[in-house]
Amino acid sequence: MKLFLQFLVTLILFFSICNDSFSQNYNSIFGIENTNWKMPFCNLDIADVKEQMSEIETVINGLNYKKVGTVTPNGVFYDLNGFDPNGFTREDVSSGKAWFMSTVETIGGMDTIEFLVMDLSLNIGDTFMIHKPWNDVITSIIDSVYFISGVKHVQTDYHFWGSSEPLTFIEGVGTNYGLSYMHDWLNMCHCLISINKDLDEVYSNANCFPPMVGNEEIKQEANVSVFPNPASTFVTIESNAKGVQNYAIYSVIGERVMNGTIHSNRIDISGLASSSYVLRIGNQSFKLFVAE
Repeated sequence: MKLFLQFLVTLILFFSICNDSFSQNYNSIFGIENTNWKMPFCNLDIADVKEQMSEIETVINGLNYKKVGTVTPNGVFYDLNGFDPNGFTREDVSSGKAWFMSTVETIGGMDTIEFLVMDLSLNIGDTFMIHKPWNDVITSIIDSVYFISGVKHVQTDYHFWGSSEPLTFIEGVGTNYGLSYMHDWLNMCHCLISINKDLDEVYSNANCFPPMVGNEEIKQEANVSVFPNPASTFVTIESNAKGVQNYAIYSVIGERVMNGTIHSNRIDISGLASSSYVLRIGNQSFKLFVAE
């Protein structure tokens, strides 16, 4: 009887240890206080490095989310404007899944939608859906699962336009494209420069950087200011450039909606619908927000 009890206790301990090992959570993609992502952004003549920050928690439909905003000189900008990849993100550390919710262009117009952006539970041969604007969906295949220094990586066979790296889910990081990649459809540069958790860098990619297009060089040659922004009727253009200045305004899908010559340092935008646009003056590009 004593031997049986000892065997029973040993058996219970064994299954308890096994259960703990199988129920261990994945490492969180978030820091305790904040998380910071840096990634390149390029579209038209824009080439820049965007910085995202998550430090505020919120509850939506009973689920816990982190607010993700764009870091600006005036603080963190959280508004969902359809231009910046701001939004809300959440994770399930037990399954290794993460979601991102923001505005995206659909067939019916702009809508706020949540997409699954990472799934560490997938195995080789499994499928993962990548959502793109206008309700387009691409099916990717998991082609490898591997560990680097004990960190799990799940690699798909999908490459974003202009990227040499396949979309990969990384434990404790998210993806090598960040978390907003399905919503950040204006961005033609898809990769992740670095991630910091509570000021500690946990991921970096030396091969990820914005292309050097003329925008930065031109900014040094001509000092241009656009205000007010947002605006509803006119925007004023102040510049030290000499001669005639031409402009063009593009929608968020790259369609030119206005163009002409700047007169009296003003552009009449009263005919534009309330939305986000790209304003090009010469070879420079600016975000333009038209309000009602």
